[in-house]
Amino acid sequence: MIAKAYSFALLGLEAIPIRVEVGISGGLPDLVMVGLPDTAVRESRERVRAAIQSAGFHWPVRRLLVNLAPAHIRKEGSGYDLAVAAGILKASGQLESVDLDDYVFAGELSIDGSVRPVRGILAMAASMAAMPHKAFAVSEENVGEALQVTDRVVPLRHLSQIAALRELRQQSAGRQTEWILPSADVDPHDLKADLVQVAGQNQARRALEIAAAGRHNILMTGPPGSGKSLLAQCLPTLLPPLSEEEALSVNRIYSAAGLLNKEKPWIRQRPFRCPHVNLTKTGMIGGGVPFQPGEISLAHCGILYLDEISEMSRPVLESLRQPAEERKITISKSWGTMELPADFQLLGTANPCYCGYSGDRRIACRCTAFEIKRYQNKISGPLMDRIDLRISVPRVEFDSLQFREGSPETSKQVRQRVDQAWQIRREREKKGSWDMQQLQRCLTPAAKDFLARVYDHRGMTARGYGHMLRLARTIGDLEGEEEITAEILAEAVQYRG
Repeated sequence: MIAKAYSFALLGLEAIPIRVEVGISGGLPDLVMVGLPDTAVRESRERVRAAIQSAGFHWPVRRLLVNLAPAHIRKEGSGYDLAVAAGILKASGQLESVDLDDYVFAGELSIDGSVRPVRGILAMAASMAAMPHKAFAVSEENVGEALQVTDRVVPLRHLSQIAALRELRQQSAGRQTEWILPSADVDPHDLKADLVQVAGQNQARRALEIAAAGRHNILMTGPPGSGKSLLAQCLPTLLPPLSEEEALSVNRIYSAAGLLNKEKPWIRQRPFRCPHVNLTKTGMIGGGVPFQPGEISLAHCGILYLDEISEMSRPVLESLRQPAEERKITISKSWGTMELPADFQLLGTANPCYCGYSGDRRIACRCTAFEIKRYQNKISGPLMDRIDLRISVPRVEFDSLQFREGSPETSKQVRQRVDQAWQIRREREKKGSWDMQQLQRCLTPAAKDFLARVYDHRGMTARGYGHMLRLARTIGDLEGEEEITAEILAEAVQYRG
């Protein structure tokens, strides 16, 4: 007898329907799996056997052939266990009352028969839209994720419940509120970092506000202890929370990476990723076996904070150039090509030289001119051209460390202006996307003359010109100006370095 069950293969952030075909025939007792399974899938033979016996069913002492179709797609992970077990039970005549065509299965089996959660449930649940007559059978721990996309979810705690799928589906329809995921995030105003803790650094505070208002890339350079890290940690407190569409996109990435759990069940605040300086290129853009999204995708709709950016390897930094412009990353593997979102805001901090004190007013620099130049050249020109704000964060003087009542502003106060700028930009974008022509129309005659002089004097590139106009537009939004004046443009030029 041949039975068919259904599951999903996770390729990046896309879930591909997989048909699990189980055939029982005469011959020596054995279980053979074909269809390009990886090691984890092949090892499921022993897990499935133990789980079936623990659930009170009997293991068919015959030759079993399990085919995972389509065969050209590589099958990775343990998420096929539940579908394989269902197919074996159906083919052996132990699930006569269950029509497997009505369900899609995704779950790992323990040897005691319990159903464990798997990663990528959000992508799989989204693919259920193409299967309107099927229900999604998953582990109880994955139900909350699946319900964010579809209400056709059947929770399974143990394999022994598989014979009562129809009853479970009816019961779960009235209990879905029990699995609604709470937010694991706190209000940005409750975060430990706050701009009120930053002493002095008025220029850096202003640049941070502009970066938050327009999601501009920013690089802060200064000696050790000047407050660069504290300023960087304050940037998330200035950003608005994710919209519903953005939250679904971000959580889909984290679900595929297996990073949603009881401590972080659903992300509603913008991600803030801070990888180590020894991060590899694969860790940055994504890859590995099984495939994992990289830091640029995990920072989607949020911030990618590279502390000591000059200490990172050159290939890792250069890998940021394309996604920083296109807001996505395309990765080609032997088994196919995948496209992942990477709409991140780059935030970098660096010392000015190896010893960290080049240009400092108190401590003499120990580096030679050649060493300083070599250290600063670790960030290439093309990557630097994609950074809108490049500011110096100098040593804080003693007088600035003396906090006074009412000064400086808190993150909450600054965020009110940032929210207004975001609202202005959203209203403007409702009328259509803003290209270079529309930005140029906002320039006053004086601003056009000033920009022409700056373009020639600074040897600006066409890309840098576009970034300059967008930066000036953000400053104008913060000031409530519809036009880009020469004064606004002068401030933008100052931050471009």
